[in-house]
Amino acid sequence: MVLEELVIDVRGLPVWERPGRVFERFDQLALGGRMTFVTEYEPRGLAGRIEQQRPGQARVEALRIADTEWRVTLTRLDHERHTPTPASVLRRCGIFADLDDIARARLVATATERTLRKGEMLVDEGDDFPFLGIVWEGVLAVSATNAGRVRTFYEIFPFETFGDVELFDHGLSMGRIVALAKVTRALLLPREAVRLLGVSHPELLFGIATVCAQRTRVLAESLAAQGTQPIVHRLAAVLLPYSMPDRGLAPAMSPLPSLTQTQLASAAGTVKEVAARAIAELEAQGALRRERGHIRYLDRTRLLEYARR
Repeated sequence: MVLEELVIDVRGLPVWERPGRVFERFDQLALGGRMTFVTEYEPRGLAGRIEQQRPGQARVEALRIADTEWRVTLTRLDHERHTPTPASVLRRCGIFADLDDIARARLVATATERTLRKGEMLVDEGDDFPFLGIVWEGVLAVSATNAGRVRTFYEIFPFETFGDVELFDHGLSMGRIVALAKVTRALLLPREAVRLLGVSHPELLFGIATVCAQRTRVLAESLAAQGTQPIVHRLAAVLLPYSMPDRGLAPAMSPLPSLTQTQLASAAGTVKEVAARAIAELEAQGALRRERGHIRYLDRTRLLEYARR
């Protein structure tokens, strides 16, 4: 039952003032209470700050509505004082949020866990991957190869799902799924078990369909940007999810400091040499700072100036 719901608009506030505004309202929520904040661009940095300062206390569900509007709903959860379990991972994942404990237990009974090291491949292009996956820890990247060139479509962060399209059409994997973080853990749910549960819980299938729709928006924007935006702007958009909502340069979120220029070029739809020039330009403008060749600090405000153009 939803006990409370608030909506605040943080657009127009300096990025470093936004966490304080959100925490002020979030801390007033009762368990199960919800609040929504509206922001104009990629909210993962602010979501990362929420997890840092209120670990395990919030379920974060982000929806992109338009070019300058994201609606992010936070649900206050009972603080987890133990090691996360498959059941608690499902509670933190938005598409499973409305399931009752019995339904979640049915899924947990069928689930398997995978732990991957950086660079390890979970799924190859064209594989039959009969699971709906949830990232538990770390980050995965979904990419494809065309004429020998790798193109990264999107990254999957903790409590986000993958394998959703294949769940609906039973097709083969559209891309290669590789671990970006030093350690990445994933929870794998047999897609037939998910589909069967969806017959009696249609809100589950609707939630998975929403994820598919949101990724269609991401891919459409990425395709349009590749044909119209300079590479420095596209690279700024790639870096934005790893930037924290602080004033000036701040430590970048993991796993960005360990990513190579080749990986960043793949995500921006270009080649290493072009990406290297864009990184140098962003560094000259104070949007990032490198140490030993890796990007370790980002200025979210300056990145936004590029990404919005």
